[in-house]
Formats: sequence, C-alpha cells, structure tokens
Amino acid sequence: MNKHGITLISRCPYITTIITSWVSCTPKGSIEYVIIYELCHLIHHNHTRAFYALQETIMPDWKKWKERLEHSLV
Repeated sequence: MNKHGITLISRCPYITTIITSWVSCTPKGSIEYVIIYELCHLIHHNHTRAFYALQETIMPDWKKWKERLEHSLV
C-alpha cells in the first residue's frame, strides 16, 4: 500500500483473470497505467489537476504508457 492507500495487488480471481489475459497483448506499463488511472478515480472522481497530480505521483511516466496503449489499440 502506498501513501495514498492504494494497493495494486488484487485478491479477486475475476480481476486477476482479466489482467492475466490482457497481459498477453498489452505492454505491462500500459496495464499498470490503466489500473493506476482507475484507482486514482476512486480518490478524485473527475479529471482535475489533483487527479493528474496523484497519477503523476504514483506513475511519473504515465503519459508514455498512455500513448503506447492508445497506439496498441489502433
């Protein structure tokens, strides 16, 4: 658990299955980006500066992974 109270390990078999199947076709950093993005929304429910600041704190290179994810989905 980090200082924001976010734990990135899931004990839910359903979520673990989704993540495992997604790993085969998506760069690992992109998966982490999506998980961190969604977890940040648990704290900040919109795209305010505070949301992006939290995301930046947890994953400083999130912009790189967002771009890679967007390019892999095309």
